Amino acid sequence: MDKLSKAREYIKENKNKINQEYRLKYHFMSEIGWINDPNGFSYYNGEYHLFYQYYPYGSYWGSMHWGHAKSKDLIKWDYLPVALAPDMNYDADGCFSGTAIEIDGKLYLMYTGNISPNPDKPENIRQLQNIAVSDDGIEFTKFINNPVIDTKDLPSNALPQDFRDPKVLRKGDSFYAIIASRNTDGSGQLLVYKSNNLSDWTYLGVLLKSENKLGEMWECPDLFKIGDTDVVIISPQYIKRQGDKYCNTHSCVYILGKGDIETCNYTTSAIDEIDGGFDFYAPQTLQDDNGRQIMIAWIQMWERRIPTNEENHGWAGAMTLPRELRVINNKLYQIPVEEIKKYRTNLVKYSDISFENSLSLKEIEGQNIELDMKIDFLEANIFGLKILKGEQQETIMYYDKEKAKFVFDRSKSGVDISDSKADEDIKYVRKVGINLIENKLKLRIFVDRISVEIFIQDGEKVITSTVYPKSASRNIEFFSDGEVLINELNKWKIVL
Repeated sequence: MDKLSKAREYIKENKNKINQEYRLKYHFMSEIGWINDPNGFSYYNGEYHLFYQYYPYGSYWGSMHWGHAKSKDLIKWDYLPVALAPDMNYDADGCFSGTAIEIDGKLYLMYTGNISPNPDKPENIRQLQNIAVSDDGIEFTKFINNPVIDTKDLPSNALPQDFRDPKVLRKGDSFYAIIASRNTDGSGQLLVYKSNNLSDWTYLGVLLKSENKLGEMWECPDLFKIGDTDVVIISPQYIKRQGDKYCNTHSCVYILGKGDIETCNYTTSAIDEIDGGFDFYAPQTLQDDNGRQIMIAWIQMWERRIPTNEENHGWAGAMTLPRELRVINNKLYQIPVEEIKKYRTNLVKYSDISFENSLSLKEIEGQNIELDMKIDFLEANIFGLKILKGEQQETIMYYDKEKAKFVFDRSKSGVDISDSKADEDIKYVRKVGINLIENKLKLRIFVDRISVEIFIQDGEKVITSTVYPKSASRNIEFFSDGEVLINELNKWKIVL
């Protein structure tokens, strides 16, 4: 049996054997096995398509396939057969990340083939760029002339073992590929290639480079335009911590500016971390038929303990809620896609409630919920919530007005998944700097069993993290160090 058929058959025969304890209710997960980076996120034939790095045979990273799902609304997904398997000499050790593009009714995937002849010698790895095409968006055929970009097409300052994650895009009659690369100085850069047919590519130059100022290898590049602003997204590895920023092993960064892909010029106006939480990596975007730029990412981080793997649950990994991106005042805002509102049920509503110290409200609880609130700080300095609260468990978040910081603390969240190598002050805590607006704080919080996504001040800042509480830990408590006013509080259960 060929590798693609083997993977499809394995999923069919084993998908009902996984442990459901930590499964999310309204975020995308695979049916079984391990997932990481979103790939080929695209809008094709009136539906959203999501591919993803996938190892169906275990709850750990293995030889990468491309899993596949589609959706009409970005929230409720239908599983499709595995799209790519590592079954050719140019991708024998993994079909690594890439993107998708629709051309004349066909869906094309551009991805990296990984070849690792000796695992003990990573310098011998070679990474090659390939194309697969489908007439129906389900069954894909790899180009007969793959790889379409080989290591011989690299500039002299690029390492052949770190050359991956192509972003393919179209401008006029030409196609461009932006590919993550590692410079011979050890740091990341983005290489640009051009083609008229997706088969024959010419190297144009370097669009952006780190010069060891922004991490080491850059992964998962994306380039798109919002209004008059060009936006680059990258996932830099081992970026050095800068206070409250870049506290994870690897990070995700947006770069705003003006660029010309043909001449490989890019003038930067802003650089910042995309998400301030523990678990957010490898974001990818699409533009849909309404012109929205929508981003999705992996809710996880490398080199971290994953309980569903350690406890042999048979699966690991999930995706964030899809988020619409907007550029406001030279900042990248993230707003949960409007479609999530269709799945709100059981509204519980409170307004104009003042309190100090602590407060619990009837029916404000749950593990698969959305909270939407607006808080007037009055004379208080601290306001916060304890969610997923149960016996000796709670996940804490609060805003500190004096320090102008929002703080997330998972030290008591449940299963300890802390990074033993992390600095002590960030072992369990993440902080983002953000200001109140007219002394008020707006929060939208999405809790889905093991995931917490916090959108602060209409998405100016976002914190995404995983936590592993017991199923009975579902209470919510508000707290403050002085009188605050809850102007509005809405809670919904999200049900698909």
